[in-house]
Amino acid sequence: MPSPLVKATLQSAFLTLCSALVATFLTPKDPPIVALVIFSIFATPLNFSWQQYLERKLPGYRVEKHEEANSQVKAGTSGGGGVTVKRRLNVINTLTKVAIDQTLGAVVNVALHLGGVRALQGRPLHECLQVVTEVREPVPS
Repeated sequence: MPSPLVKATLQSAFLTLCSALVATFLTPKDPPIVALVIFSIFATPLNFSWQQYLERKLPGYRVEKHEEANSQVKAGTSGGGGVTVKRRLNVINTLTKVAIDQTLGAVVNVALHLGGVRALQGRPLHECLQVVTEVREPVPS
């Protein structure tokens, strides 16, 4: 049975292939399908590790143990020995993870994607770096 990382990488490559094929029908310019799929295969382990790192540093759930008066343990919450275990969402950690991922993580991912796909297409290094530095946030009209 493949590891979660291998499963996530294969799923990502398949979804990238599907979305690129759909894009060929929706856009006038064909996307670089092979480069996108290869980039997805390289980028997924990095993103997977990033998410695991965030979860280790900022756990999304906290475990609370509660003593039971009777020896009957609720279904799905067995802590053993008459103790129930409840998982509660840690809202602060979850919001912090979202904020970090959508700021720092997004900047790094976009830069790697823009430069990486072009590099996989065989474009020169200066062009890959130029496209990354030219990216600007859209200005609202």
